[in-house]
Amino acid sequence: MPTKDFLVLLIDDDELILRALKRTLSRLLPHWAVETMQDAHQLTERLSKGPAPDVVMTDRLMPGIQGEQVLQQVQQLCPLALRCILTADNSADLLIQDSALIHFFLAKPFTDEQLLQVFSCAERLQALNFSPAERAYLGRLCVLPVLPPLYQKIEAMLNKAEFQLKDIAELICHDPVVSSRLLQLANSAFLGFSRPTISLTEAISRLGLDLMKSIVLALKSSLAYQSHISAGQHQRITEQAFHQACLARNLCKQAGLGNDIQDSAFLVSLFDCLGWMAEHLQQPSMADEDSCHFSMISAYLLTLWGFDQSIVQAVILPDELEDCQSLAGVIHWLAHKAAQFKTIQLKETDQHILEALQLYPAWTELQAGIKTS
Repeated sequence: MPTKDFLVLLIDDDELILRALKRTLSRLLPHWAVETMQDAHQLTERLSKGPAPDVVMTDRLMPGIQGEQVLQQVQQLCPLALRCILTADNSADLLIQDSALIHFFLAKPFTDEQLLQVFSCAERLQALNFSPAERAYLGRLCVLPVLPPLYQKIEAMLNKAEFQLKDIAELICHDPVVSSRLLQLANSAFLGFSRPTISLTEAISRLGLDLMKSIVLALKSSLAYQSHISAGQHQRITEQAFHQACLARNLCKQAGLGNDIQDSAFLVSLFDCLGWMAEHLQQPSMADEDSCHFSMISAYLLTLWGFDQSIVQAVILPDELEDCQSLAGVIHWLAHKAAQFKTIQLKETDQHILEALQLYPAWTELQAGIKTS
């Protein structure tokens, strides 16, 4: 029998469902090994003996035990595994998506595409250059933000054959925090806007759809931390992240880079906020020596949400500029340094990198502006 690359453990008290799901996964994912378990009470013994699964999928309602209890055991005993819950109870959607135990929620009947999304995410997480200790830390995060409903509604609207900006503005206008932030940025001279506007539709047009979506995602997903850190910390981190993101976009504009890289650099720098907020949390289940760089937390969440690997890699901040793997990653690194320190003395090798990328004049101009601000 050929060796499989990955392993999924399926848990359900219904043998027919287990057989059907195993057949489906064997057809869709031939490089995955599929193991089934009818009695969830045997999970602790199974996980202690190995091999460790890469994904655990469990039904929510089973005799004597609920799926959340199963995934709690998985989180503690096998934190590297992605955790997915299956349920026919759609009313439970909002309740369980709020749980840090659950990476994915699949409502029955789910599609092949929804299944593939879970396993694609597991494979992309495996490809990230994280140590086992870092992966365990991420698997035990005590806050696990999910894709916000407002963001999902915007995505659904944009996927329609025809849509109008005024319809998106109408959707967003009911959220005062998001609306005010979009208007603030659309009136920002720092981003190059000279004429004021009070129109949310025009604000979205000025910023562009990708930038607008990034702002919605960052603002709404960060709300998951509101009850875990102080209001002052939450506001300070949010403002710091937006300042850093604006520096990144401004650097791109001064360098004459196109809208695509401007939007990518803004998003990448903005999502440091999630890692910063997670760092402020007390996680009593973890040993003192356990830690994870804040940018890895952001990269982990973006991977769970299905973002492109190039974006995820650019989010991860290396110690040295030369270790950045893309132009967006270089700009993120520079924006982070500029936001943290008013005066930065780049190494000679760093200067050569910026000169090769034709970023050095824009960097010196940005630095001069920061010093005088």
